[in-house]
Amino acid sequence: MQTKTRFALSAVAVLAMAAPAMAADVVYQEPPAPQPIIESAPVSSWAGPYAGLHLGYGFSGDVSDGTGGSIGTDGWLGGAFGGFQMQNGQFVYGIEGDVNYSGVDGTDGTFTARSRIDGSLRGRAGVAVTDDILLYGTAGIAAERLRITEDATGNRDTNTMIGYTVGGGADVKLTEQVFARGEYRYTDYGSQDFTLPGVGTADIDSSNHRVTMGIGIKF
Repeated sequence: MQTKTRFALSAVAVLAMAAPAMAADVVYQEPPAPQPIIESAPVSSWAGPYAGLHLGYGFSGDVSDGTGGSIGTDGWLGGAFGGFQMQNGQFVYGIEGDVNYSGVDGTDGTFTARSRIDGSLRGRAGVAVTDDILLYGTAGIAAERLRITEDATGNRDTNTMIGYTVGGGADVKLTEQVFARGEYRYTDYGSQDFTLPGVGTADIDSSNHRVTMGIGIKF
């Protein structure tokens, strides 16, 4: 019995002495360091839908009065615009519409021409000269509601004029979503027949120039 006890104690002692050596032979593997998280910078683009507001001035308007004379018009205007663009490299293209309320009017002493509502639907094409600056041209159809009034009697006739508009401008990003705009357009609204007292049926044509400044948001 004592022999078995001594054998067991000897075995425990041997194991106790061997344990540190076995532990020293274990290779400690450090866990791999976490990979750094690299966030990609957002890609600047003009593509997508957008909308905004603008204010401007119409000038050098020309409305024939049906008697061989001409009515010069000018005045302030304001409205909203919206559209959708696509981008291929630096080339940006799309479609845009706008609607405006204006104070563009004028008189030749006999007749007064007054336009209050106008709008357009246009194509746009341009070049992103930098990530933040877009230069563009635009052209399309335009319409206005024109009223001609005889000053002496107050008799009037109103028609919807439909023609074309052409111009260009620049959009400049203030943030990735917000941009400022400056634009010039010339618009020829074509001609329509108006019934005027003392003149009868007269073929009236209308055109003007305008500059606008606006601010828009990309969605």
